[in-house]
Amino acid sequence: MKIYNINDTKHFFEVVSECNGDVALVREDGSQLALNKEESLNVLAETYVNGSIKEMELSFTDGEDAVKMFQYLTSMANVA
Repeated sequence: MKIYNINDTKHFFEVVSECNGDVALVREDGSQLALNKEESLNVLAETYVNGSIKEMELSFTDGEDAVKMFQYLTSMANVA
């Protein structure tokens, strides 16, 4: 799933941390970085805190987590 234009990164990472399965950032070279592992999440959250995410590709091991993220993204679009 590709996501775009996340301005509330704090809330985004809260949603990621609530996921049950693995959520990974897919890098340009195809490698993956687990986002909802505490050490990775802390590093990335600090990098993006008070910032924005222009584009990011995510992969999910649990389909319900993908649905949760989709619902977050669509609810966010209705707020702006």
